[in-house]
Amino acid sequence: MAITAHWIMPMASAQNLTQLTLRTDLIGFIHVPGQHTGEHLAHAFLYTLDRIHVTEKVVLPNILSKLH
Repeated sequence: MAITAHWIMPMASAQNLTQLTLRTDLIGFIHVPGQHTGEHLAHAFLYTLDRIHVTEKVVLPNILSKLH
C-alpha cells in the first residue's frame, strides 16, 4: 500500500506576492499480506500513519472539532 499526502503551501514570489503551491509526497509504503478487506486495509493505513506520527496531527483535530 502506498500512502501519499497532498497539501497547499504558501510560497513568496518575485513580486512579493504569495502564491499557493500544491505539494505531494509519498509518506508511507507498506506490504499488506493476506486479504485486502476494508478492515485490513484500514488497520494497515492507521498503523502507517501512527508510525510516522501523523495520526495525532490529522485525525484527532478533526474528531475534536466535530465534538464542539
